[in-house]
Amino acid sequence: MLSELFHETVLARLAANQEVILPTHRLRQGSRPLAEFGIEKFLIIPLFLEKRLAGALAIAKAGAGSEYTPEEIELVKAVATQTVLVIECLRCLSEQAETRARALAQAEMQRLTNDFLNLASHELNTPLTVIKGNLQVALRRLTTLKRQLVEQHERISEQLEQVQSPIASAAQSARLQERIIKDLLDDARLQANTLELYLKRCDLITLLREAVADGQRSAPERTIVLQILSQEQAVPIMADAERISRVITSYLANALSYAPADQPVTVQLTVEDAVARVSVHDEGPGIAGEEQGRIWERFSSTREMTGPHEPELSSGLGLYLCQAFLERHHGSVGVQSEPGHGATFWFTLPIEASLGGEK
Repeated sequence: MLSELFHETVLARLAANQEVILPTHRLRQGSRPLAEFGIEKFLIIPLFLEKRLAGALAIAKAGAGSEYTPEEIELVKAVATQTVLVIECLRCLSEQAETRARALAQAEMQRLTNDFLNLASHELNTPLTVIKGNLQVALRRLTTLKRQLVEQHERISEQLEQVQSPIASAAQSARLQERIIKDLLDDARLQANTLELYLKRCDLITLLREAVADGQRSAPERTIVLQILSQEQAVPIMADAERISRVITSYLANALSYAPADQPVTVQLTVEDAVARVSVHDEGPGIAGEEQGRIWERFSSTREMTGPHEPELSSGLGLYLCQAFLERHHGSVGVQSEPGHGATFWFTLPIEASLGGEK
């Protein structure tokens, strides 16, 4: 440390970026070993890094004529300047190496995470497919048996109802698990930049009606209003129908989760300037302005996308994936809301004519 070698007066001059010519006997560490070599005076030049005194370059001159000429002082100052440049270059190289190593570590961690998500999702899908198939068969058989026995014996009908109810609940949970697995798979593909869209010409009105019908079947006690504010019989789009349907279903499930049970959820379609706009409005508690940007982030849990009567289970990817899907369809997403006045989630899509397809 400089303070171990020099007194406070010397340190003050160095801190003021001034050179110091110091007799050896004024060194704190003692001068006897240096005197044996005939060294009488040191020329000390301060070294500054980021405008702070970081060290000093000390030059010893032995023998007769130990005074330092102005030319020698300027030469040593030039060497000190070059020394600082070398130190700064080495530090920059070290920082760059650390940055590269950190980036490589993050990339490797992301790769391992994506590999795990892909593997886990596929492994979960296999037994889930079997569960869903067996549940569907059991539900169909129970429905048929119930219809055949309902007129014969009321008690048997009640017993069948008790069996049918948990099976229906299990089927709903299986559908929820399937959606989460799809979300995880699509997120892994997005992170790896391998997400593929299967584009084809389809009718947005048809997709809306099917999604609303599915939502109504899931929540028969709720009111869902579909408003088609377009004179056209069809609204053709070039899209991945399965993923656009997932966006509509997610918006609808979100609205049903937050809207009061006695209030309707309104799905609306408008077309203007070759752009279709779909909005889903609920009369729920609304979303504060500072939260509206965060709800589209990956793994956001600000507003979970769980449907009515479903367990509180979510991947935190729902709205993030909705935005990603729409961006890859050259569309956009957004939300309009005020606390206490509900929320309107919307998205836009170019109609097929604007993409150059045939009408």
